[in-house]
Amino acid sequence: MQTDTEAQQGSSVSARLRIVGWIVLTTAVALLAVTATMRSIMTAQIAEAANVGIAQEIDEFRTFAAEALDPTTAQPFTSMHSLMERYLARQQPMAGEAIVAKAEGKVATTGNTADHAGRLLAQDPVLLGRILASEKTSGVSNSDHGTVRWAKAVAQEAGGQNGPKQQGQLVVAHYIAGAQERVDQQAVLLFGIAGGGLTLTAGIAWLVSRQIMRPIHSMSETAASITANDLSARVPVVGRDDLAQLAQTFNSMLDRVETAHLAQRHFIAEAREHLHNPQRELAAALSELNSDAVGAQRRQEVIATAQNLIDQMGQTLIDLEVLAQSSNPDFVQPSLVSVGEVTADVAAAAARPGAYPHRQFRIQESARAQAWLDPIRVSEAMHQLIHNAVAHTAAGECIRIGSTIDGDQVSFWVANEGPALDPERAKALFETYRSAPSNEDRAAGMGLGLAVVKAVAQAHGGTAWVESGEGIGARFGFSLPMDNHDAPGAQDGQLPHQLASMLGSES
Repeated sequence: MQTDTEAQQGSSVSARLRIVGWIVLTTAVALLAVTATMRSIMTAQIAEAANVGIAQEIDEFRTFAAEALDPTTAQPFTSMHSLMERYLARQQPMAGEAIVAKAEGKVATTGNTADHAGRLLAQDPVLLGRILASEKTSGVSNSDHGTVRWAKAVAQEAGGQNGPKQQGQLVVAHYIAGAQERVDQQAVLLFGIAGGGLTLTAGIAWLVSRQIMRPIHSMSETAASITANDLSARVPVVGRDDLAQLAQTFNSMLDRVETAHLAQRHFIAEAREHLHNPQRELAAALSELNSDAVGAQRRQEVIATAQNLIDQMGQTLIDLEVLAQSSNPDFVQPSLVSVGEVTADVAAAAARPGAYPHRQFRIQESARAQAWLDPIRVSEAMHQLIHNAVAHTAAGECIRIGSTIDGDQVSFWVANEGPALDPERAKALFETYRSAPSNEDRAAGMGLGLAVVKAVAQAHGGTAWVESGEGIGARFGFSLPMDNHDAPGAQDGQLPHQLASMLGSES
């Protein structure tokens, strides 16, 4: 069970705010991930484009160096510096691209780039020297103007038959700071758009969460309005979604709570009503015993009456306990039993000497079949019917006991030759929480016994019933479903003028 301290350790933030917060947080993380991913992709594309451009430029230079002719002589260039100048004059560098050549100790570059990237490299002797001195043919270096991706190529020519070889180097570099700045600007723009979308998402989530939480608030208000005397409040059910199902479940729970509450109140009232008169009569008997004027014979009669009242109160308490247990799932423990054996055991117990003096019992018919039922609860219900029949018969009369099979139903019953029952009175006999019996009914045995019979029948999925007619008395019984049975036993003929009252669904 949760204590107050544990309950206070939970979040004090409203569920609506938490829903919106998680939606906004999740969306923000997703948008941030998208923005960062897009920036990374565009940065990688810048590097890839620079590498492709550099490689293309280097390949073009190598082809030119191998095949180019001096336009003045129509012969191969004899001066490496002239070859470099001729090549540079033909180039149109892209923004951020620098093409620098060094031959015969001279440095030359293109001068027609918009951002003068070639001049930046040519005028940076430290960076240019580091690139020219590097053993690598390509690489990435840092400069005062940002990251530089570069590659270089070497061209050699023979100056003459015995002359020294001339060598020149061409460096192609890309300053990617400008392109990276544009990428960052696009990322900032994308982030701003995402921020606007996030704000819109938060607003929509706030409105939608109010609609989502409305049934929850209704449940809270309904629960707060419930009192010990009024359990009738219910949550409005709108739609067919999960929240509507939750509202229906909540209402069903309230129905069960209200039913249990009413049953509890009725149970207490039933106990009070059934015990009130015996308690009052017992008090009167004890008061009479305290009188000195009571003779010995009268004293014995009063003691017998008091003992009978005590037994009656004890039986009432037992019946009330059975009725209270009847709603438990394990109230009955079905097993495959012989219907005939259960019938015989009940009759033998009733005919036992001292059980019911001055009464005769006879098994009128016994079903030869097996059924899934709880033999203890069935026997208990049958003894309640026998006790009721004894109260309605005179000394020496015979009470008939029987069991029959009708289709997939097995019926147990007890019949007597007592007076016929009024239809309305017969219908009320099996009511679980009817008003306390009158003195006449109590003397006739109409207490909680028949309510116990009905509870046992309903726990098996069956019904309790009574048949009555002029000149034939009454037959009380209950019918239960059965799963397996052998050949059905002999069926009893229909009693004339039946008054059948199937009361399993009325309580």
